[in-house]
Amino acid sequence: DEEACATLPVAMAILAGSCVVVGITSEYLVSSVDGFATKVGLSPTFVALILLPIVGNAAEHFSAVTVAMKNKLDLSVGIAVGSSVQIAVFVTPLMVLMSNFVGPRPMTMTFSVFEVVVLVLSVMSTSTMLKDSKASWLEGVLLLGGYVIAGAGFWFMK
Repeated sequence: DEEACATLPVAMAILAGSCVVVGITSEYLVSSVDGFATKVGLSPTFVALILLPIVGNAAEHFSAVTVAMKNKLDLSVGIAVGSSVQIAVFVTPLMVLMSNFVGPRPMTMTFSVFEVVVLVLSVMSTSTMLKDSKASWLEGVLLLGGYVIAGAGFWFMK
């Protein structure tokens, strides 16, 4: 077992401070999406659904790749898939409910047909790749290819 480097109160204070800093920087990042998209000539949808998750989850992606390189594929998949499930099942509905009390107007969970198709195909392809509890480079390439295709679709979405 590993020895604790900090006491529980110190660790909790560091965690709380980190959450505050991440919250502030996330607010700046998200509020700059429209201006960035206009300045660079990209659609806000592409920036919000493709670029922002890559940048916003860089540390998580790094962790998943690092543990995968240590041959701990179950942990790597758990990091990657667990985050997506957490956002889809908990955070998104919570934000829709909270928007009724906070913010300029309530959010809805109204999605375009293309967004729903991409979501369903993403879930189906990930589920198919994970059902045998084994992974190969070809499955990884197929998942990346699906991401590139979805990104290309969002690139042209206005």
